[in-house]
Amino acid sequence: MRTKIITIIILIFTICSCRKEQVEQHEYYRFSQQITPNGEYMIYDYARHGIFAFNSDISATELFKTNKDFREGKGIQLDGAISEWLSDDTLLVYNFKSKSRLKQPKDTLPIKTTFTQVGNFTIKTVYYIPNLWNRVARDFDAVRTTKDSIFIRTVFENGQTEILRFPLGATTIKASSDSIIHIAVHTQLFKNMDFSHRNSDGTFTTGLPGVGTTRYDFTPKKRISPQRLNDRKIFWEMER
Repeated sequence: MRTKIITIIILIFTICSCRKEQVEQHEYYRFSQQITPNGEYMIYDYARHGIFAFNSDISATELFKTNKDFREGKGIQLDGAISEWLSDDTLLVYNFKSKSRLKQPKDTLPIKTTFTQVGNFTIKTVYYIPNLWNRVARDFDAVRTTKDSIFIRTVFENGQTEILRFPLGATTIKASSDSIIHIAVHTQLFKNMDFSHRNSDGTFTTGLPGVGTTRYDFTPKKRISPQRLNDRKIFWEMER
């Protein structure tokens, strides 16, 4: 098993090295890659600044066959943000870029759901009108993965610990060859009926539907090796 894990880490570094020339054509401030469950596709998530100061940043999530080099804009582009692998053949994506004229959701239900076939798996895209965003930052001292989940043991300032579980798909692990630098878990959907809206006359309307996502940022309290973690269903950002 240890030989297999070391081989996986070497493979990830080899992929990064083989495609280094392609990546360095642009200065990406975010560039990570995830192998799909069956190994047929590589998913790239990237972002870079626009050419000029007044240009918007350029970001996307694209799929390429694993035997193809990454070329920005030449892959199959995902229309939304990855949330999780519902199974080995179904990827859940949330899209919050609604064309609706509504500024606030009228309820907590999705406005549309679509299914797209890519190779031998399906992308399920669920559309929402969001009005909430949340971020949680914690330290951690242990992490492990199963076939479908990641478990992170977080540590509070008073020394107490709490184990958080997330489905695989939206996790990004930044690492060097022998240690984890940072773990981020994106696009964890939450819904409630506790949203408050400030009206033009200064009053508040409460009890409104709230829809949004939480991003979790985890910083290791000690050196933790990435070599026992899954190579697939996780975005890896290898420090260069």
